[in-house]
This record gives sequence, C-alpha cells and structure tokens, in this order.
Amino acid sequence: MGKIKLLSDEIINQIAAGEIVERPASALKEVVENAIDAGARNISVFLKGGGKEKIVVEDDGTGLSDEDLTMSVKRHATSKLSSDNLFDIMSYGFRGEALPSIASVSNFSIESGGRGIAVKFSEESGVYPSPVQNGTIVTIENLFGKIPARLKFMKSEGAELTRCLNVLENFALVRNDINFTARSDDKTLMSFNGDSTEDRISKIVGSDTFKRAVYISDEGDSISISGYLFHPMDNRHSQGFQRIFVNGRVVSDMTVSISIRNAYKDLIPSGRFAVVVLFITIDPFHIDVNVSPTKSEIRFRDGVGTQKFITSAISKNLMKFDRTAVEIHAPTQREYQIASTPLAARREYFRDGTTGLATMEHVKQPPVIVAREPTNPSIDENEKPNIFGKPIAQLFDSYIVTEVDDGILIIDQHAVHEKITQHKMLESINVENKRFITRAEVLRLSDSEVGIARDLIVHINSCGFVAEVVQQSIIVSAIPQIINITEALEFIRDTIENHDLTDSINILDRMKRRIADIACHNSIRFGRRLSIDEMSAITKQMEETPSIHQCNHHRTSFIKITKTQLEKMFDR
Repeated sequence: MGKIKLLSDEIINQIAAGEIVERPASALKEVVENAIDAGARNISVFLKGGGKEKIVVEDDGTGLSDEDLTMSVKRHATSKLSSDNLFDIMSYGFRGEALPSIASVSNFSIESGGRGIAVKFSEESGVYPSPVQNGTIVTIENLFGKIPARLKFMKSEGAELTRCLNVLENFALVRNDINFTARSDDKTLMSFNGDSTEDRISKIVGSDTFKRAVYISDEGDSISISGYLFHPMDNRHSQGFQRIFVNGRVVSDMTVSISIRNAYKDLIPSGRFAVVVLFITIDPFHIDVNVSPTKSEIRFRDGVGTQKFITSAISKNLMKFDRTAVEIHAPTQREYQIASTPLAARREYFRDGTTGLATMEHVKQPPVIVAREPTNPSIDENEKPNIFGKPIAQLFDSYIVTEVDDGILIIDQHAVHEKITQHKMLESINVENKRFITRAEVLRLSDSEVGIARDLIVHINSCGFVAEVVQQSIIVSAIPQIINITEALEFIRDTIENHDLTDSINILDRMKRRIADIACHNSIRFGRRLSIDEMSAITKQMEETPSIHQCNHHRTSFIKITKTQLEKMFDR
C-alpha cells in the first residue's frame, strides 16, 4: 500500500484556515470585508473574550439567497471574481477559502433572508429557519476550541481585543460612508457614525495629536497619495502605528515603510517609527495583491519608482513641521494639590472610584506655531518680526527666553545652535567645496571590497572627495572642507564596510551623522553667557534653518508657554 494518501476535507479546511485565520482579528476582517462588498452601510460587531469566545457581525447589506447561503460555506466558491484573471480584483478580493476555513475551526453560523446555516468545526448541520430577514448576521464562537495548538498562540483577551478594534478602525478610515460600531456585553467600545475621515483619524490618534498633523497630497504616473503625516515628536516604538492603505485595502508593505523611514530619517531617533495615515491609489495592474492569502501584503511592479515617489511626496510636506514647539501643560492649583498629596491619599481625587495613582502630565506635545507674514507690506525686510520672538532673558546661562504674541518660548541654546551649524555644514557638502591634501592618502582594499568601492566611488566623490580606485586601493587626494583627514578616511572605510548598493542615500546619511557630531562640538555650549544681540542672532538663524524644532540627536529644541496657560497657573 502506498504511503501517499489524500487528506480529509476537515484537515484541508484546517490547513486553509491556518493560512487565513491567525487569530480573532483575522476572522473578523474576512467577515467585515464580505459585509462591505455586499453594500452594507451599517456594520455592528459584538466581541466577547477579545473575540476568542464570540464574534458577531451584523450588516444591512444585500444578504444571501438560499442557494448563495449554502454555497457560502463551500470551499473554492466566491462571488468576488467575475473573470478568470486573478489580477482583475476590484472588490476586497478572492474569498474562496474564508468562510469555510473559519467554519472549520469554530462554531460558525450565517443567517440571511429568513434562513440560516451552521457549521461546527467542518460539520455542516444544514439550513434552518431564521428571524433575520434583511442583511446578514455571522456568528463565530469558540474559535480554535478544538485545536489547542493554535490556542497557545493567542495573546491575552485585551491584546486580541485591541487587534480586533484595529481592524475596524482601518475599515472606518477607508470607508467613511459606512457606520461602524463595536461593543462587548453592554459596553460600547467604538462608534463611527457619520464622521468624516478627519474626524475618524482624530478619534483614533487623539485630538491633540491630530492637531499637529499635516495633510499630504501628491500625484505621479499611475499613482497618487494623500493622508496625514504626524509630528516627528509623536513617534512610536512600533511600526504598527503606521496606517497604510493601497486602493482601499490596509497593507503591510516594505516599499512604503522604507519610503516613510527615509523621509523621516533625520527627524526621529533610530529605532522609533513615525505615525502616518496614508491613502495610496494605483492602477491595479501595477500591483500584485495575491502575495498572501489574507491580502495584507502587496507587491509593486516598479518598487524603486514607487519608493522614490512616496519618499519625495512625504519629504516635501515634512518641512511644514519646521516651526513647531513643545507646549507646556500648565497644572492647575488642583493638580498641584494632587502632586503634593501623599500617594496613599490620592484616591480621593478620582471621582470614578479607580484605584490608580493620580499623575501629572507636565509636558504635552504641541500644536504647530504658524509662521505669520507681516500685514503691512511697507515694513522693511530687516524689521520683520521674528516668529521665534524677541529675546528678553537668559536662564542658567543655557536657555534663551523670548516673548511671542501669545506667550513665551524657552529655547535650548546649544540644541538650536547645533542644528544651525549642522545645516550650514550640510549646505557646504558638494563637489566644489573641497580641499586638496598635501600628500595623497591610500586605503588598502580586500578582494571583496574592490567591486564595492568601484560602485560607490562616484557617490563618495559627490560628497566633496576626490578619490579613485586603483587596483586594490583607494587613492584620496581631496576631502570635504568641513572635516579633517582622519575623519575623512574613517568615513570612506565605514562606507565601504557597511555599504548598501540599493540605496545611495545611505552614504549621505553617514556623512550627516558624522557632521552632526562635528557640529555638536563646534556649537554654543550650555553654561555660556550670551548678550541680547547674540541671542537675537540665534533666533534670526532659527528662521532660516529647517527642522529647527529638534537638535541633531532628536531632542526638543524649544518649548512654549502660552499666556492662557500662565493665567491658568495663577488661577486667573
């Protein structure tokens, strides 16, 4: 008897489920997508146990006929593919495996048009009468209940619930014409009812954070992008706070992720991630959405061109953050009382009866300071008011205090001067701005490094070097004006050893990091007393320096206290 045999339908379904249904959130996603494709305008979700115990999705879509109801739980059946071309997908995609796969790992039922059908871990019970006449109700219970190995991969109830809510948030962002609600028992967890896309984003990220966002819109060949970029200081520990949508579908894509990282690279610390909400529209024939069974990944046919377009579009709009300050939260007298109260006695300040400790948020992330143009065109150019205010004092020989129309700014003199110095240095990095050295320097190369050096030498020279590869060496005869010979040779060696031929921007990145260190050592330091004229010169240069809101090491450069906040502090 042969060793190879056909798998049972039950095992086949469970294998398919493993590709599509990883956790409650992925099951929820499949069902909600079907509701949207059915033309639903109201989708209500009930979750119990983070979705592990129960998921109920109710919609007011077109519903299912008796025949479609039966076919909906059959494998390799779909209503989403009108032709034999898998790339011609304009709905949420090929769903031949979704419902039967979910039904193979749960107690599953679907009700519509006065009929219902139940499938218990692949065992179909047949059609039965149902009170559901309009729309459709899908119920998923005891997910992975008979597959303990899968249950081990589930997270806590709270973590799974968060994933489910993230799924609904994503749908709410791309379909503001649909109302979404989610509840657990008698508690409403989420409600998007008649909100605009902007209102929905504000609900998700928080109104204060959204106030600091800037709108992006750009078009290229067969591709367009729109959405919101969030302040670099609102960066997060995880890439999960980047909401990327391509043709209305949320995706996780390296091309877009790298584009975001490249655009924000000088604005956020290493290991942190920008927050963005981006909507990308592209001709369907320029992408492949069938890379993964869940359609959560895509492949751009022109990945390099797409990456350049998105990076450029984001970078142009990030300049809008150049005039942003951190705004100080002004604690009220009541908050001061809470802060000075012994920990054990702080509970009395909580009206909701919670037992957590009262805390003070001393610093809030800021709204954008808008650059105001003079209303009187006859004012001399040299007498224009500085948007960073008029210097009035210096604190601790380290901080410049300026007065602006609606408050005061406190400026870290070292941080801003470091940024100013770096910007001037960066502007000087070019082919012309170099100095020839007395004696040419020779860097020896290994066999494997020769080819790399030949590919990179043109980029190195564009930074102000004069260097050439001769046999197994690099001969250096000129270096950029702003660094010394030792630093120049270290830079070339580091570039060769840590090369990335797919992204020539990395070379300039390394130079920028080198320059940032040099700039730091040559900047005005903490503890240096400045005259009013010197402080005025610094604030003037701040106006001319991009990304002045933070220093080269991504620390805050200046903060703002508004007149209203000062009045609140003194209970006026």
